[in-house]
Amino acid sequence: MKNPGNTSPVIAQEKGQIPATNGRLRIFYLHLLIWALYFLYENGMVILLDPAKLNLVSTILYFCLNAFIFYVNSFILIPWFAYKKRYILLVLATIGLALLYLVLNYGLTRFMATVHIATMYAISSMREFVILRLIRFIYFISISYGYTLAINAIHAERNMRRLEQARNEESQKRIQLEKEVLLSNLSYLRYQIQPHFLFNTLSFIYTQVFKCSKEASRSVMLLSDIMRYALHNPEDGKTSLEKEIQHIRNLIEIHQLRFNDRLYINFECDEDPAMKYMRILPMLLITFVENLFKYGEVNDPNHPAVIKINIHDDTMHFHTSNRKIPVSSAMISGSIGLANVKKRLDLEYGPTRYNLQINNLEEHYALDLTLKL
Repeated sequence: MKNPGNTSPVIAQEKGQIPATNGRLRIFYLHLLIWALYFLYENGMVILLDPAKLNLVSTILYFCLNAFIFYVNSFILIPWFAYKKRYILLVLATIGLALLYLVLNYGLTRFMATVHIATMYAISSMREFVILRLIRFIYFISISYGYTLAINAIHAERNMRRLEQARNEESQKRIQLEKEVLLSNLSYLRYQIQPHFLFNTLSFIYTQVFKCSKEASRSVMLLSDIMRYALHNPEDGKTSLEKEIQHIRNLIEIHQLRFNDRLYINFECDEDPAMKYMRILPMLLITFVENLFKYGEVNDPNHPAVIKINIHDDTMHFHTSNRKIPVSSAMISGSIGLANVKKRLDLEYGPTRYNLQINNLEEHYALDLTLKL
């Protein structure tokens, strides 16, 4: 007989599955009702045919003694010994309980004889008394084991239903995830319109513009690199951290070209050769940088925007901070891009491998991402 945690099933039910107070009251009333029905089952015919033979006081006292044996076995002996497979100790404890039952039964019978309380359980001979009491003891011990088996079966059935429900929910989530991946792939294909033609055209424009303006040609080349990176679809769904960081550098540079190097951005990144071997979801960090350009104040030399990337072993820490332009805070915290990033982090890394902290104040915005690669 097994029970996880070596705890009585009823006690486990009281602790975990039913609210503490209401659960105990329900179990108490249920047991009280069952004992009342059992009392009527054993004494009903005597009450109907010859109620004078039934002494209610003595019958209830003996009944309480039998209930005592039932609960000691159900809540003490079985959890302490049967669940822990200490069968020798269980046998010895059961023998000890039987002796205690005989002693209490004998003492109760003598007590009622002393105070002249009529009883149907008077002692005629010691041998007959011991045999009848032991039969009674075995009877209630058997009921106790049957009760425990029934409770265990009920709990096993409930656990199986919960497990099946959890499997069904997991299956539904998997199906939903597959649908989302399919839609994402379809969306990707829609935007991947003749990339070779596009890059060839950009290359031609770069060649023609280079003769007139190096800044403009550099912008075309950066745009080509950015688009090539955005359209790249690695087989394992990840790219090197080195390429992701280079994409951030390109993005910063093209914005500086747009505004004639009048943007104030402090970009700091550890120079770790291992970054080329570290794998990360593509376009993961770009969303945070794009939000910085979209909602951040990057024209103030006294309060420059900050982007920092630190590497320690296999863990990356990414930090951005900036003053905010006058815009609703809800627009920043509730942006679709940020929501998608959180979803991608949950799906790919799970809550144990990343920590995302956002401090969205009235005039200042800061973001910290710690990611185990």
